Amino acid sequence: MFKFNFDVKAESSEDPEAVKTDIFSKQENSEERESGITKDIDWYQSEKVQPLDNIISAMDFYELNAKEMEVGKTTIKHLVAGFLLEDLKEQSHLVNLDLRKSEEKHSDLISGVYEGGAKIWECTEDLLLYLSEKYEDSFWKEKRVLDLGCGCGLLGIYAMKHGARVDFQDYNKDVLEYITYPNILLNVDDSLSEDEKLKFLDNSTTLYSGDWSHFAELTRDVEKYDLILTSETIYNIANQQKLLDTFAGRLKSDGVILVAAKSHYFGVGGGLEQFSEIIRLGNVFQSESVWQADENLKRGILQLKFK
Repeated sequence: MFKFNFDVKAESSEDPEAVKTDIFSKQENSEERESGITKDIDWYQSEKVQPLDNIISAMDFYELNAKEMEVGKTTIKHLVAGFLLEDLKEQSHLVNLDLRKSEEKHSDLISGVYEGGAKIWECTEDLLLYLSEKYEDSFWKEKRVLDLGCGCGLLGIYAMKHGARVDFQDYNKDVLEYITYPNILLNVDDSLSEDEKLKFLDNSTTLYSGDWSHFAELTRDVEKYDLILTSETIYNIANQQKLLDTFAGRLKSDGVILVAAKSHYFGVGGGLEQFSEIIRLGNVFQSESVWQADENLKRGILQLKFK
C-alpha cells in the first residue's frame, strides 16, 4: 500500500506542477547537448506495462493528493507529483526506481534513464487548450489515439474522457506505474466498481514503456492510430529521427499528429523550427504550424500528415 507524507508542502519549490524549470540538468555537458551528440546509451526495451497490484487499494490516497485542471468544459484530475516523489524517496525498497534517482539528483533528465515524465510541462497545457477549442466532442468517438511520451498522461486522458480509445507510451515504466495509471483511474467513471475499473484498464487502454524505436517494433501488428499527441518530445536532436519513424510506423494513412513544443530548447539545439526542417528533408510528412504562443519563450503546435 502506498503511504503519503502529508507534511510535504504543496507549494514547495520542488513541486513539479508548480515549477517550470529547464528541462536539462546543469550537470550535463553543454557542448554535447548543443551538437545533438550523445554518449552510447543502452535505451530501455519496450514492454507492455500493467498496473501495480495495489493500485485500487491506493486510490483513496491518490484522491487525497490529486488536484483538478479545467480544460474547456472538461475536468481532469491528476496527482500532485511532489507528494508522490517525496514519498518514494523515503521507501527503502524502492531505491532503484528511475523516478527516485531523478528526484535525488534534482534533475529533469538523466539520459537513457529518466525523461522528465513526472512533470506537467507548459506545452502539454497548450495542446490541451488547443484540443478543447479545435475539436467537438463528437470528433473523439471511436477514434484510436496515442499519447506518445505521455508522462502524466493528461493529453490521452482528455481524449479518453471524450470517448476515444487511448494508448499511452512513456520511456519510464516507473512513470506509467506510479503516475499515469493512477491519473487514468482518477478520471474514470466514479460509479464503476473496483472490478469494473480494473476491467476498464484491461480492455480499454494499453500502456507501453521504453524507447520509441523498440515501441514501434513491439506494436507493429497493433492497429494504427487516427491521432498521435505528443508534447515536449523534440528537445533531443539525436532522438528526433526515432520519433519521426515511430510516427510513420504507427499512424493511419489519413491520420493526424499534433506536436507541441518550444521554438528552441536552449543548450540542446532542438526546437520547432529545427524539427520542421528535419520533417521537410525527410519528405514523409507535410507539416503546418496551427498554433503559437505570443510570449518571450515561444511555443507552438505543429500538425503533421502523410504527404
